[in-house]
Amino acid sequence: MAGTTCVHLVYSEDYSRLFVLYHEDQQFENLRLQKWLRENIRDTITARATIALPKRLHELEDKHQLYAQSVIVKKLRKGILGQCTYDNQIRLSPLIVIFPPALMDETILHEMAHIKHHHHRKSFWNYLSTLLGSDAKEKKLLYDMAISKYWELYTFLMK
Repeated sequence: MAGTTCVHLVYSEDYSRLFVLYHEDQQFENLRLQKWLRENIRDTITARATIALPKRLHELEDKHQLYAQSVIVKKLRKGILGQCTYDNQIRLSPLIVIFPPALMDETILHEMAHIKHHHHRKSFWNYLSTLLGSDAKEKKLLYDMAISKYWELYTFLMK
């Protein structure tokens, strides 16, 4: 079966992991296969995000009694993981669905905090700290360090 191009993407039953199944002789040097694989991983991540992120946002809304006007999952500008508009519409990058759950929640709660405070002044950070149950600025620093080593991979996958 040398040279076969049979590759499949399969999610685990709970959607927490994505598996790439392929024959042991698969030739990954093929640029068309690399492009196909990246695009399919991106599309799979995006499809999962359109289901999982609004669901998680609504769970956090109920928990914190803080409601957005709506939630949209879409590719955002480079480096932007979420936005909250002045009319309280929350936009989330599909990328955050592949983050560890705590980091995904922190990103969502950051945008939800903008419902009360449409800025990044001290009152915003204090409110976000209340939502997180710990120091938000410290969490942001840890969060930035945690994703920085994977950032190139994340952005490559979501191209």
